[in-house]
Amino acid sequence: MATLAEIARRAGVSSALVSRVINNDETLRVSQETRESVLRVVQEVNYAPNVAAQSLRSSKSGTIAFVVHDAANPVYGEILRGAQAEAERQNKAILLGDSAAGNVGNSRLAQMIGGGGVDGLILQAAGVQADNLIIKAAHKKIPVVQLQADIGLGGSLVQLPDAPAAEIATRHLKELGHRTIGCLATVEGLTFTESRMKGWQNEMGADADPSLVAHSAPFAVEGEAVTRELLLRRPDITGLVCFNVVAAIGATRAATALGLDVPRDLSVVSIHDVKFAEDLKVPLTVVRMPLAELGQVATKTVCIETPELPARIAIETSPEFVQRQSTAAPGWRP
Repeated sequence: MATLAEIARRAGVSSALVSRVINNDETLRVSQETRESVLRVVQEVNYAPNVAAQSLRSSKSGTIAFVVHDAANPVYGEILRGAQAEAERQNKAILLGDSAAGNVGNSRLAQMIGGGGVDGLILQAAGVQADNLIIKAAHKKIPVVQLQADIGLGGSLVQLPDAPAAEIATRHLKELGHRTIGCLATVEGLTFTESRMKGWQNEMGADADPSLVAHSAPFAVEGEAVTRELLLRRPDITGLVCFNVVAAIGATRAATALGLDVPRDLSVVSIHDVKFAEDLKVPLTVVRMPLAELGQVATKTVCIETPELPARIAIETSPEFVQRQSTAAPGWRP
């Protein structure tokens, strides 16, 4: 395997300069031509740094733990895309953990976090018991960035524009002529749930009846069951704002099972967009969120080498409304 000295010889520079280029040293002052020459040689010789040796020298593992609840949820894919891109810029690797995977996996992950096996933790908590092992392991031992839900770990909380997204979704239905607009919310008590609820309430005003609200975890099967109960309780609902796109899939199933046509009898709009949302039998109208930016900002923040991370970081990129076929005026017929 090629060494730094060999790369330096081929690029006509010093080994120290090669090391600083490979490690993205921001203090390095070198021409772009020289930098590109070094990186070209690195690629030609297929150089791979000795991570174990680097870790011993720096007391850093070069790894960030990114823990989500249910890694199969497609919403996380876009967040991870942004996180991975930033991790490469920071010369870090992402270790993906799923807090819903089971006690054995969680115990091993907790050991790594608590024992210094990672340099930082990015956590998308779900407000469930499965998060507890990870939370205890990380407490005050490594930098922590929480995504969307503040569960009292300290560190930073990075938030999406949740209230504006819910306002956009609700306003769209109101502009179509809907007046009785239900809300399929996410799990109660989570920071982003409350923020999105405020957005729905702001747009609904005096019509924000609590009986129009139901809460669901981000699973299609639960979204279906909860929506069925909601529509049976309030059959006058003609529009439905869903706080999660996977639960929204279940909501459309519930409507169909009850003999309702989407969008003639029930218009459905969801926060978040995923690739399959436009490939459904009735393509889903969504409010697209800056998920990749969320992952990028979280990763950049957890790599900050200061004792105190910023308490809260708000993603300021505006949500994007995407009109598809799941929303229309009440009673609309093609």
